[in-house]
Amino acid sequence: MAQAEKQNVEARLNYQLVKSGNPQILIDPDGEVGKRVEPEFDNTVVALHDVRVDGMPSFQTHGIEFRTAPSQLSDFDNQNSFRAVYDCEVENLIKEVTGASDLVIFDHTLRTDDNSVRRPARHVHGDYSARSGPSRLHDVLDENQATQWERGHYGIINVWRPVNHSVQTAPLAFAEPDTVDANDWTDIDLVYPHRRGQITGLKRNGAHRWIYMSNMTPQETVVFTTFDSMGKPPVAHSAADLLITPQNAKPRQSIETRALVRFS
Repeated sequence: MAQAEKQNVEARLNYQLVKSGNPQILIDPDGEVGKRVEPEFDNTVVALHDVRVDGMPSFQTHGIEFRTAPSQLSDFDNQNSFRAVYDCEVENLIKEVTGASDLVIFDHTLRTDDNSVRRPARHVHGDYSARSGPSRLHDVLDENQATQWERGHYGIINVWRPVNHSVQTAPLAFAEPDTVDANDWTDIDLVYPHRRGQITGLKRNGAHRWIYMSNMTPQETVVFTTFDSMGKPPVAHSAADLLITPQNAKPRQSIETRALVRFS
């Protein structure tokens, strides 16, 4: 355990503050593309436990699993050209890790830790709520398919991978699900100019235990649950601001892929 303790690092995370009603995130308000107006957060210093030393979680037990899974791709900038290769890689990885029988990939997001439009999300959250998870099913599938999937067990999975270089800033951190109480969650409304969505935020609780993978490379991935129709808890996650970051560290670059999955 002494060795494990040496691998822990301190980082700042933004928990959700809830004062009255659902917090709101305003996206592209007044037509200003790329602008976000966020609610008040509870900035907190936490210890991040390195899974390379403390031990790897498993998807079947924890809803999250780190995997070495090199990609044939090195250039992710052109989404139109990479999808034919990367979608197949992600599909095989998700089926292997989760045991899903069917899946539909519906989203890729590239993020860069600089002033780009899609920066890493620096607030502790889950990607879907009890309302928006089923809504996403109906957005992606036609009504006949969605009805069939709703009769059984389905979910939404996120696959996250660094690109171009290892992670030196803003690593992705996760709260171990068995340390999160159901009452820690709160819905957050996403307010777009012409529609609304919903995610979840996490309120601070000293019982939370945070994990991450140090110096994660483009050959490594993490697969985790963001919605489950049978009630398996989502995995709360956030970009973490390390208290000590090397000088001249390269900004984090990453790609995340979301998929609807169905279990037999």
